[in-house]
Amino acid sequence: MSLPVVKSGVLTGGLPFVRLGKGRETLVIFPGLGDALWDVTTMAPDQAPHYERFAEQFTVYVLSRKRHLPARSTTCDMAADCAAAFEHDIGSAHVLGISLGGYIAQHLAADFPQHVRRLVIACAAHRVSEDGRTIPQRWLTLAREQRWKEFYFDMAKVTIREYQQTFYQFLIPLLRKPPADPHDFLVSLEACLTHDSTELLQRIQVPTLVIGGADDIFFPGPLLRETAQRIPNAKLLLIEGTGHGAYELHKHQFEHAVIEFLRGPAGSLRI
Repeated sequence: MSLPVVKSGVLTGGLPFVRLGKGRETLVIFPGLGDALWDVTTMAPDQAPHYERFAEQFTVYVLSRKRHLPARSTTCDMAADCAAAFEHDIGSAHVLGISLGGYIAQHLAADFPQHVRRLVIACAAHRVSEDGRTIPQRWLTLAREQRWKEFYFDMAKVTIREYQQTFYQFLIPLLRKPPADPHDFLVSLEACLTHDSTELLQRIQVPTLVIGGADDIFFPGPLLRETAQRIPNAKLLLIEGTGHGAYELHKHQFEHAVIEFLRGPAGSLRI
């Protein structure tokens, strides 16, 4: 039976949130790119079943980026917005960042370590691969030209042909609800393309798990491995036979690995 949403609203800095579960420890989840079109309060009924397993173990905050992002906002800027919410509303917590959320989580752990107990970087690396850049660049062009029918069709085509359920959470809301102002999506997509935390990772000192699909075109296995190697106290888990949709396609394995990591003993995690 799905756990109910305990609370939803807006935290310090204008960050929409949904809170689930009643665990003693707190887990904050930063969602991916689709969050720029539908924040978590809009999709609150879908959050409980989607994150039910985590909510059985932790008090879970699913935390959106703020709306009406300033032009040229970076993943570093987004992390600073999140830090204010941690400072005033959440306190220190475990952090799970998925895709774009994984970029933001890297900056949060490096620049605001007092807020992060353990870090999970999921389906994200320190930058997007060269082959992977072509897809979001195409989306950016279509979105800038407001060719929305072509844009949505292309996302669906990519999803069906290559990534199956990668954008499941993105596409289903698309069919049910009108999107918000596309400005935030454009800013977020540009932030994805410009993110490069190569020199930042060595400053992440908290225990870290890097997890993703071995066949992810955006963040392939070698790039995920390099990300883990650059973080002083990190381990890597590659899920074989899947790509950027590893969280959806291998949900049980993914969630089990994350919970085991967050619940595991302290100490060196390097493998």
